[in-house]
This record gives sequence, C-alpha cells and structure tokens, in this order.
Amino acid sequence: MVLGVKILGISGSIRHGNSEYLLLKALESAKKVAPDLIITEFVSTAGLIINPCIHCLACVDHRRCIIKDDFEDLFNKWLEADAVIYSIPVFHLGIPAHFKAFIDRLGQTLFAKYLDKPPKLLKVIGVITQGTDLGGGEELTAIQIISHALVMGCIPVAGDPPESYIGAIGWTRRSPLPDAIERLATERDPDANTTIKAAESLGRRVAYTTLIIKNGVGVLADLLSKDPWYSLYLSKIANQP
Repeated sequence: MVLGVKILGISGSIRHGNSEYLLLKALESAKKVAPDLIITEFVSTAGLIINPCIHCLACVDHRRCIIKDDFEDLFNKWLEADAVIYSIPVFHLGIPAHFKAFIDRLGQTLFAKYLDKPPKLLKVIGVITQGTDLGGGEELTAIQIISHALVMGCIPVAGDPPESYIGAIGWTRRSPLPDAIERLATERDPDANTTIKAAESLGRRVAYTTLIIKNGVGVLADLLSKDPWYSLYLSKIANQP
C-alpha cells in the first residue's frame, strides 16, 4: 500500500495577494503529482493574531504555549502536516514581524513539548519569497526559513533549476499592488513567469520528496523502530487510515 501525504501551505503575508497567488500555484502543482495520494491545505495568516514570544518559559511546564491567540491552531496544523510550503513577503530585507512571531513560538513550543528532544519529524519544507525590489531581501528571507527548517529537524528542498535554486524567489518590479505578480504574468513579464514556474516546480519537488520519505520510512519501519527519535513518525504512519 502506498501511503498518502498532507502538504500544508502557509501564506505569511498580512494581506491577501502575491504570496497567496504563488502559494496556490505551488499547491496546485503538488496536487497534480498524485491526486489520489496528496491532500493539500491552504492557510493564510492575514487577519490572524499571533503575538510575539515573551520568553516566559511557561511552555516548558505546560508543554504548550500559554499565550491565547491564533498560534496554537496553526501550530497543530504544522505539526500534523507531512510537508509545509511557506510563501513569505519581504519586509525590510526579512520575514514580516507577525510571521517571525509564529516562527519563534513554533520553535520554542516544539522544543518545550518534547523537553528539548524533539523527534525526527522528517517534514519536507519548501520556501517561496517575493518582494518589491530585485535583490531586496528575497534570498535572505528564504535562507532564514531554510535555516529555521534545519533547526526544527526538517528537510528543506528547492524546485528545479534554473528557475529554482533555494526556493521560488521573485519581485513585483516595485509595484505595491497585491496582485502585481499576476498582472505582470498576464503581460508576459519574464521575471514573473519565471517565479511562477519556480513555485510550480517547488510544489512538485515537495510532493515527490514527501511521498518518497514517508513511504521509505514505511518500508524501513522495523529498522527505524530501533531508534526512539523516529517513534513519533512511525506511530503517525501506523495510525494512518
């Protein structure tokens, strides 16, 4: 039996626009890889309230973040997914503050939940970034997310070159419009179309890699059961309908 996978797409923008557009392209491409085996879910952080970590360390005692806002629901979705594709706009050469708050609390909560010994989640991570200026922080933002993925014990992947080397990266030619990339694509702008192609190839690569990893773990279950770091992943597979 071939195991199916769930891919979560998170738009880290405070508005509905370019980040969502590219993310939906990636998720659509991922779904096409194996429609019967892949479930995709889209979440936007627009309108969500995610407060910053205050380093109270209450999560160490409670094994969860005690701040009451929209974080926990998104954290649970993240934990459940087999793969996550982030689509992030660039703010001041980096991650927007509200999404950085989610990243900070995600790491703190995961490590607290498992007493500084989080299991090997084997979660595949893909990154899409876009900003208003060429070389205005898109690659820096992507690298921040990739570094976070490594800290979390996840597996970052890119799409296919030459469009994608570390993810899908684009710019809006200084347009502030929320649908700038879509507009540019209809005008056959080469940069916009390259970014879309990169997002689609990223989605495919995330889908293929996630299927390979999950089904590979299933084949090697007896071997991996000897290592407690993989116990959570193995139980997840065992309980999959």
